[in-house]
Amino acid sequence: MKRMLCAAVLVLACQTARAEQEVTSKYKVSFYGHIKNDVSYDTRKTAGDDYMMYVTSNKPGDSVFRESARASRIGFNISDGGDLTAKVEADFLGLSESVGGTPGATTDLRLRHAYVNLKHGDWNFLAGQTWMLTPLELPGSNNELLMGYSGALWYRAPQVRATWQAAENLTVAAAAVRPTRKLTDAEGTSSGLPSMQGQAQLKIGKAKLTLAGAWGRWKNTTTDQEGDVNLVDLGYNVPLTEQLTLNGQIWTGRNLYDFLGGIGNMGYDGDEVRASGGFANLLVKPWQKVFFNAAWGIDDPKDSDLAVGSRSQNTTLMGNVNYQLMDTLLLTMETSYMVTQYKTATGFSDYGDMHYQFSCKYVF
Repeated sequence: MKRMLCAAVLVLACQTARAEQEVTSKYKVSFYGHIKNDVSYDTRKTAGDDYMMYVTSNKPGDSVFRESARASRIGFNISDGGDLTAKVEADFLGLSESVGGTPGATTDLRLRHAYVNLKHGDWNFLAGQTWMLTPLELPGSNNELLMGYSGALWYRAPQVRATWQAAENLTVAAAAVRPTRKLTDAEGTSSGLPSMQGQAQLKIGKAKLTLAGAWGRWKNTTTDQEGDVNLVDLGYNVPLTEQLTLNGQIWTGRNLYDFLGGIGNMGYDGDEVRASGGFANLLVKPWQKVFFNAAWGIDDPKDSDLAVGSRSQNTTLMGNVNYQLMDTLLLTMETSYMVTQYKTATGFSDYGDMHYQFSCKYVF
């Protein structure tokens, strides 16, 4: 009897092990990420801690030194070996999204991407959190905000998306997106409507043009006032030579907080804040291990839509040099000059900041 029981347990264990092997062996999982340390110095205070959002002080000597490794990142790419793929990616920049406790007291794990994608013929169907459908043309800045509030529109949000490969050089996409980049219930979710976004991307030789549009609605959680969100955004990427590439965005819209536009200004009931802007970035790669970026961007809300004391314009001039010390180790030295303009009772006032940042990134 004891022998039969032992044999039964052994058979069951082997079947369990075989079943587990069958379940896990269907999927290919690759681990990736980087460890990034940033050291920065600002001659004036800026909003956003490690982010360089806009200048908040014009007092002489009001400088700030920071050092952080919170931009380090981990992720997994998952595939069943066929048409189904998925991604999960996170970093440690979640301090500003802290729900309980004091923001900045702990380092929170922040979800960047978490989605599954199904390919079916000329179609891709995606569900989860990833990039919005604004043109994925971003400046070469090493600051994690990537010149948001200075002309670069972008963010990530939960969404359901369909993409159609209409032709070899043309793709069309549409998505229903969470209506605010805040991850707690707020003005966007209070409207009871998703944000609708669309994109068409055309490749002409090596050049790429991306036209995106968005519509949504916010509802003030205190006054119940509503405000429309809309956007038209053109992105471009043009290789000028083998060593030079020009890319950027040109856009206009209203109430663009969700996209890091309008310098965060919002309005309701016909007082929506209109804004226009964009950026241009020149990537220079003269040698295999050394490359440079030079960029200029502007975010310009319409002055008549703003109250006194509001941020009325934000511009950034940025340049950096990058050295690939080893295949997996990148060193970057970056300098930026940001000017934030504020509307006053008698005109406008400019706050300026020089930003210096050194980064060491180990990619694995």
